[in-house]
Amino acid sequence: MCGGGGRPPDRTDEMLKVQREQIAEQKRQYEQTRADQQARQAEQEKIATAPSAPPPSATAQRPAAALELPGGSPGIGAAQTRRGYGRKRLRTDLLSGSGLQIP
Repeated sequence: MCGGGGRPPDRTDEMLKVQREQIAEQKRQYEQTRADQQARQAEQEKIATAPSAPPPSATAQRPAAALELPGGSPGIGAAQTRRGYGRKRLRTDLLSGSGLQIP
């Protein structure tokens, strides 16, 4: 009169196989991460031990700006000092004097 309510089938082998696969994947990921970290560390050590930049020239009187343009005021060149340069020159809704002409 037992309805066949025996024990479930033993799946220990399947679970162990899955665990071994997970452990192998974790080990592979760990090794990859470790290799990446070692490469970054080597690069950072190379940067840290690199020689410093050469000193400025002995003839330099003052530090020069990165971009020096003629015209007196820094950042404004001859093209920008022309009349009509900028946003107004490029507008297309003006009837005349627009710098942007697309046929």
